[in-house]
Amino acid sequence: MAALGRLALQWNHIRPPIMLPKVLARLTQRTAAMVGVRPEPSAPLVPAAPVSATVRAAAPPPPVVVPQGRILVEPTIHDDVESGYDVRRALRTALEGLEASLDPMERRGDAPLLFDRISRSGEKTVRQPPAAAQRALDLLRRDVPISDLVRLVEQDPVLAQSLLRFSNSAINASGGRSTSLSECIRKVGTQGLRSVILSSMVEGTLCRTGTEYDGVVRQVWEHMVRTAPISRTLAPGFGVVPDEAFTLGLLHDVGKLVLFDRLGTLRAELRRDVKLNAQVMPRVLRALHEVLGGAAALRWGLGKAAVGVVSSHHRRGDPPEPSLHAECVYVAERLDLAMVRHEPVNLVRWFEEGRLQASFEAVAPLVERIIAPESGGTGFRA
Repeated sequence: MAALGRLALQWNHIRPPIMLPKVLARLTQRTAAMVGVRPEPSAPLVPAAPVSATVRAAAPPPPVVVPQGRILVEPTIHDDVESGYDVRRALRTALEGLEASLDPMERRGDAPLLFDRISRSGEKTVRQPPAAAQRALDLLRRDVPISDLVRLVEQDPVLAQSLLRFSNSAINASGGRSTSLSECIRKVGTQGLRSVILSSMVEGTLCRTGTEYDGVVRQVWEHMVRTAPISRTLAPGFGVVPDEAFTLGLLHDVGKLVLFDRLGTLRAELRRDVKLNAQVMPRVLRALHEVLGGAAALRWGLGKAAVGVVSSHHRRGDPPEPSLHAECVYVAERLDLAMVRHEPVNLVRWFEEGRLQASFEAVAPLVERIIAPESGGTGFRA
């Protein structure tokens, strides 16, 4: 009952292809009233006669989810060139739109200068990651001995500490505490090591802007860290490899960190505070963070598909790019924000607004598992 109260489904928006019929049958008039929805009188939620055992036994089969395969693979030269062209074009278009939207008062600040610096740098607006982390990612794309990975991780104390912390965290706690790097790598596997490396690289973009946005930087990072495990939990409903969903969830808002990092760099260059109109920064974040996130995925060699996911995780395109990986991150992000803000979890509306192609029936029980763990992930229950 608690899970239903938090989900607050909007029945007037439900369409048959995306809703389980038995969910509708289980909802009583009293339950619908609790979530603030009035069902149509002509279509009662509860059947007039009791459902027979024969009908209950003929429940629909579980939804079929098609595995999507891995996308975090070594990019080809052609893919890198094509992705670079797409990122630069999207960045140029976004900057031109922002520039044109500034009114005379907003132009008096440093916004035009910020746009100029980003335009000149292109994808190089993103910091180059530490050499050890970059080499480790390159090695992970090949079948190399664990000893080679250990030697590389040992060269970066921050990376080594991150690996030890991740290996001994609650999610990897089975098997006792690991004290050596080789033990850690064997425990978490190559995908776990990739997550640790990328997490370290993203954390490396955290900066002190010297402005009122320092608190926002921390909030963005905490949101990314929360979204990653949610993405991993939702991954089976989208047919996505869980460890890759974790990585993409962790990376999805890295473009915001890149932008704040650029603000800090501009402040150091000007040797004074960067002056931005209060109304400008929210528009800049909205317009640029996806494409700058795609630039980070490109610069870090994650491949064309990952660039596309990070660049389109809000699914604002018309139509949005077909990607179940992006859909997974989209739902994970909205779910995290809804829980943090204590807002209703309206999965039906999210499916419609995001124009998602995934199976609602496959995703819904996983969402409930996150918001109501005591239900055991058995679906919406009255």
